[in-house]
Amino acid sequence: MLLIARFVATALVGLALLPTAAAQEGRAASHYDLDGGLALEGYDPVAYFEVGAGQAVKGKADLTVEHGGVTYRFANEKNKRTFEAAPELYEPAYGGWCAYAMSKGKKVAVKPTIFRIGEGRLLLFSDTDYLEFDDDWVPDEHALLKKADAKWKELTGESPRPGPAGTSRSISGWNLSDECLAMEGWDPVSYFPEGGGTPKEGKKQYTMHFRGVNYRFANAENLQTFRADPTRFEPQHGNWCSYAMGARDKLVEVDPEAYRLQSGQLHLFYVSWFDDTREPWDEDPAGIKKKADANWLKRQAAMDQGK
Repeated sequence: MLLIARFVATALVGLALLPTAAAQEGRAASHYDLDGGLALEGYDPVAYFEVGAGQAVKGKADLTVEHGGVTYRFANEKNKRTFEAAPELYEPAYGGWCAYAMSKGKKVAVKPTIFRIGEGRLLLFSDTDYLEFDDDWVPDEHALLKKADAKWKELTGESPRPGPAGTSRSISGWNLSDECLAMEGWDPVSYFPEGGGTPKEGKKQYTMHFRGVNYRFANAENLQTFRADPTRFEPQHGNWCSYAMGARDKLVEVDPEAYRLQSGQLHLFYVSWFDDTREPWDEDPAGIKKKADANWLKRQAAMDQGK
């Protein structure tokens, strides 16, 4: 029995020392953007995802993990444990270099606070102008990621990392302003009873990144409410006018103060001096919403297929 126990213990130690999947395929840490082995200038990789904080947060020097020659810092124990359970899901794409530059086969240093979660992966960028959210990256994200993946493989021999399940969606057809900001920065929770029931403009310091979209909040309480159940508070139909989506299958801008809560969901509307689309919506809200939902699903399917 003693010999068996020793054999089992030796086997377990051996398993613990086995290289990770990343190391087995050929870890490219020498190609990573590191400062003395430290990644992301000390920012917490898990914090960028909604499972962490949904924003760029500095890690602590006493909360570190070394993975495949790269050292990461974490803002709290929970994020550290999340990373340790599946580090390949939370490491930045392309060794932490600018994703846009990598699509052109170049290594360009980033600002760790300029990021987005694209197709479930942490993407970093050198600056907002270089990212060109509205005109370049977002509309072509799927194609650019394919190019960046191929260039990274060519440069390093390392395959691209997957993202956490359920975090990927196309937002190429969404109504977003600079830096993928939804609702012109208005607080989505403020429209609901939990947030006061009155639309309020969000503040930059209360920003959360959720599945490719940035939302701002009027206060920390609303941000926490959103974080607990984001899909409940996101506006419907990609932030476009819900009436136009239902009645005409058209993408029409909105006035963030013109809204309706229908079936527990937030809908936004176009308003001008001569037109208020809330009026025809109110004549048949359930029927128009049903058409709007169907039209938006059809559009989303086309976006996901790159059409």
